[in-house]
Amino acid sequence: MVVNNKEKILMNLLLEKGGRITAKQASLAGIHRMFLKQLADAGQIVRVARGVYQLASSQEDELLNLQHRCPTGVFSCETALFLHSLIERAPFVWTMTFKGFYHSPSLAKNGIVVKHSSKNLYPLEIVDVKTPLGNTVRAYSVERTLCEIMTTKAAADIQTITYAVKTYVSRKEKNIPKLIQLAKAFHVEKKLRAYLEVLL
Repeated sequence: MVVNNKEKILMNLLLEKGGRITAKQASLAGIHRMFLKQLADAGQIVRVARGVYQLASSQEDELLNLQHRCPTGVFSCETALFLHSLIERAPFVWTMTFKGFYHSPSLAKNGIVVKHSSKNLYPLEIVDVKTPLGNTVRAYSVERTLCEIMTTKAAADIQTITYAVKTYVSRKEKNIPKLIQLAKAFHVEKKLRAYLEVLL
């Protein structure tokens, strides 16, 4: 009876959280990690990352899994463009930015591009965005991403930059003054203005 009650609490919690919970959230609801393991062994829930479980019937969200696996990582460059609908197709690899020197051989091994940012620039313009499956992850804002892809370090191709800037300037919610301000921080103001002169 106790197990059934726990299972009911857990299933309600999973539904509340969109089909996915952390072991910490379950613990706060009075459900022990061991019970999560039992349900995972029974095939009712699936462990998708360390301390993260989802309903077996839920569609797996690779971007959300990555965010749970690397909570300090921020989706950036082409991945951020994808999340902001500023790229023509999904990138072949996902890119995440970390503060300072972050080394994770397993990420690189799994095809994740790891970028490093200074402690001053790292927290600048982090926003919550929805993945195509409707889950929330952290990415850099549209304006920061546009500036960042213009840097030599990002090495984005001209077609990607042109499409992103063109799509952005056609949007009603664009913020050109903010974009120029950030371009100064990333030392790409001259490059940005060249694009804007053609597209605006």
